[in-house]
Amino acid sequence: MALRYELTDLRVFMAIAEAKSLTGGASDLHLTAPSASYRLKNLEQAMGVPLFIRTQKGMSLTPAGMTVLRYAQTIFANVERLQGEMQRHTDGIEGHIRVFANSSTMSSLPAALSRFLAAYPNVNIDLEERLSADTVKAVLDGHADVGLVAGAIEMRGLEFITYGKDELLFIIPPRHPLGLHRRVSLEAALAHDVVAIGRKSSNFLYLQQMAEQLGIKPRVRVHAPNFDAVLRCVQEGAGISLVPRSVAAVALLQGKVEGVEIEESWAVREQRVVMRSMEALPAYARDFVGYVTQLTLADPGD
Repeated sequence: MALRYELTDLRVFMAIAEAKSLTGGASDLHLTAPSASYRLKNLEQAMGVPLFIRTQKGMSLTPAGMTVLRYAQTIFANVERLQGEMQRHTDGIEGHIRVFANSSTMSSLPAALSRFLAAYPNVNIDLEERLSADTVKAVLDGHADVGLVAGAIEMRGLEFITYGKDELLFIIPPRHPLGLHRRVSLEAALAHDVVAIGRKSSNFLYLQQMAEQLGIKPRVRVHAPNFDAVLRCVQEGAGISLVPRSVAAVALLQGKVEGVEIEESWAVREQRVVMRSMEALPAYARDFVGYVTQLTLADPGD
């Protein structure tokens, strides 16, 4: 039997679920309460089961309601994606890829990214920096087409390709006390002042997470806007910084900063590209994955 309901019914349902109130959900959508109630009743009749439990404290989802909410979120994510794709066709753009990546994978991405964009002039890429765990969730939920992650992350059933490895280490100014050690624990390193990249960067959020597990709050002197600024601040003696080795390679070779390895195993991380289904990706997105897995670690001058 076909279910008879409209997208508007689902939108009203989602607003009520978020507000935990019929009146609140209606207000968020600029509807009257009776209009919202009508939409909800229509959806519940179509589903054949109650979607909310109504109490004095508000409205909470039934198990059936939780299922509907999960699928409704996917439906609207796909609707938004469809609208975006149609707009890009209108603008003369033939393809679009949404890519989420953590700081480590982003730092090694430019070679593959630039070559892909040059080879595919009618494909655009939205690139956002996120923590690896958030990237996996975004791909799973359909908010990203491709994810670039690093570390021991649960893939949650996604397809993935391991394409490289990078190491997090602390860079320090020349003649810094930590330079007496080849390897240090995170706890020992965080006894010193830190130069961090932006507060919302995946690099800093990851450092914060690891420090919180030890009950430590990093003593951040400055949040620099990018890795180049971080390297310059460390070089001038402002503090130490946690960065991917690939980011610091040139500065280390030139002796502008020194590197100290981290004792904890999480510092060495495999890099993976993840997607819901390689086969389901458009051909140009599959080609982008190919560029990343084959060229990301290559010398840009090759």
